[in-house]
Amino acid sequence: MADSGLRIGAVVPGNPFVLAPMDGYTDLPFRRICRDRGAGLCFTEMIPVMALIHGAKSAARHLRLEKGEGPVGAQIAGHDPVLMARAARMLQESGADFVDVNAGCPSRRVTNGGAGAALLSDLALLADILRAVRASISIGLTLKVRSGPTTDRIVLDDVARIASDTGVDAVTIHPRTRAQRFGGRADWELIARFKERCRLTVIGNGDVTSADDGMRMMRRTGCDGVMVGRGAVGNPWIFGELAAAYEGKAAPKRPNRAELYRTIMEHFDLVVDYLDGDERTAARVFRKHLSRYVRGMPGAVQVRRCMCRVLSRESLVRVISQVFVEEGV
Repeated sequence: MADSGLRIGAVVPGNPFVLAPMDGYTDLPFRRICRDRGAGLCFTEMIPVMALIHGAKSAARHLRLEKGEGPVGAQIAGHDPVLMARAARMLQESGADFVDVNAGCPSRRVTNGGAGAALLSDLALLADILRAVRASISIGLTLKVRSGPTTDRIVLDDVARIASDTGVDAVTIHPRTRAQRFGGRADWELIARFKERCRLTVIGNGDVTSADDGMRMMRRTGCDGVMVGRGAVGNPWIFGELAAAYEGKAAPKRPNRAELYRTIMEHFDLVVDYLDGDERTAARVFRKHLSRYVRGMPGAVQVRRCMCRVLSRESLVRVISQVFVEEGV
């Protein structure tokens, strides 16, 4: 294995390809699926600070880590430096390898409370948060940001200075603005500019849906790692393809229908276990993954139409038999 070139404090992943923190997606089961298929590093879902501190069941579940899972970063979102520091200590005690501060989520649910990408409009507060979190933990500290509030207010130069001054170990850049949300194209040149002006570890994020995309991002920007978000949903094999391309190896074969079927069922069973055997809730949670697994396959439209019928493992098998008829299910 080639040196990944990606380091976050004491953490050195086996390769520089990272599963993004995605609310509603990067729970323990999906992290397992992606790691087993080549992801070098994974993040938890975003954990709201207030939910964590007040012991909400959802926050505790988001923070559930598997023994030997690492390296894994736990992401928190909030706007109060004292509470962010307190939450960071809880993450360290839970076994996370590093803490990630969310200053990139553009969701109104998050930004209306002053967290996520809203912090890019109050850089002094962002600096206070990072100082407080850094002082509260001994593990690595990372920061995920967008390029700025709007296209006419790009703040990455200021972020580079703040991150360097406050002891951040690595910064993930998603080069869209808060206002852009997920529209348009990610401006990778902003990642390159940030990397030129900042000596910290830099992870690029945005519009990576193939191994070719990941290699082009690394070549064009000089980033130390590549984060994959939406491109991994329904396609966890992208990480193995990225790792092979990085090491100069032949691309692994794409999964055949039998492998895809096995992965779907494995993923569903992991979700059931994660939810303590509650198949009905697991089925509801899993539907968004299922629609992406079968996308583009003959029969996929009919599967999506029948998605509401997926209420258990048995009904999942019945519904996907419309796609996997060759497997006899």
